[in-house]
Amino acid sequence: MANLASSLAARFSLGGRVILITGGGRGIGMALSKTCLDAGATVVVTDVLPQPDPVFLDWRKSTPDQLHYYCCDLTNKEEVGRTFTSILEKFHHIHGVVTAAGICIDKPFLKHEWEDIQNLQAVNETGTFFAVQNVVKNMKQYGIKGSIVMICSQSAQHVCPGHLLTAYAGSKGFVFSMARSLAHELAPDGIRVNTVSPGYIATDMNLSLASLRPELLKIFCEAPPLRRVGTPQDVELAVLYLLSGGSSYVTGQDLAIDGGMQVSSGNYKL
Repeated sequence: MANLASSLAARFSLGGRVILITGGGRGIGMALSKTCLDAGATVVVTDVLPQPDPVFLDWRKSTPDQLHYYCCDLTNKEEVGRTFTSILEKFHHIHGVVTAAGICIDKPFLKHEWEDIQNLQAVNETGTFFAVQNVVKNMKQYGIKGSIVMICSQSAQHVCPGHLLTAYAGSKGFVFSMARSLAHELAPDGIRVNTVSPGYIATDMNLSLASLRPELLKIFCEAPPLRRVGTPQDVELAVLYLLSGGSSYVTGQDLAIDGGMQVSSGNYKL
């Protein structure tokens, strides 16, 4: 058993790798940063926040050589260029990327303004696309057989009871389709591309929303067939698997971390 445990630890280790996480200054992205850090990676985080969450700063104090933060607005072309230039000058190689940066707008279709769609596209689509493009350029330049993990959403594939996500779902549908096409394109280079689609996860944002709309907490716990709300840890382990050597023969796939919502979302009655 000791040999098996050692073998499994080695396969899921990120030791010696540089992992970039967009949107890693808070929420699920920040949780992913800690998971990758614990798995041995050097973690480079970008986020639009001038400073990350105080908990992140505490982590960085104890691991200053392994955890790094760059303030970057992924909707600003020049800022993205400068930030990625700085990152690559310092770290040279990137072995994996997780695109966790994203925004969500929950409102009726007829209430959407022009700016809503522009903002969703700028962050969720354009920001994701060019963050990945910058990483892939580096991987191909140095022959790195890396891993790309894009955070998608259950809304890209089915309705989400309690929410009105038509515009947001469309932006995540872009991510879902982009990943599959890119997986095919990059397979000859040994670069893997996958998505993770969280369902109802107990993030600060979702819990805050549920405090304003108490009926949501009931939906979060009862709509999934597993009858519980997901945790950030549920998402973290899926992402770690896709970044690690444990998934070396997996590309073009989506891991739905949704408690079974894909097979029953239409059956839940509000």
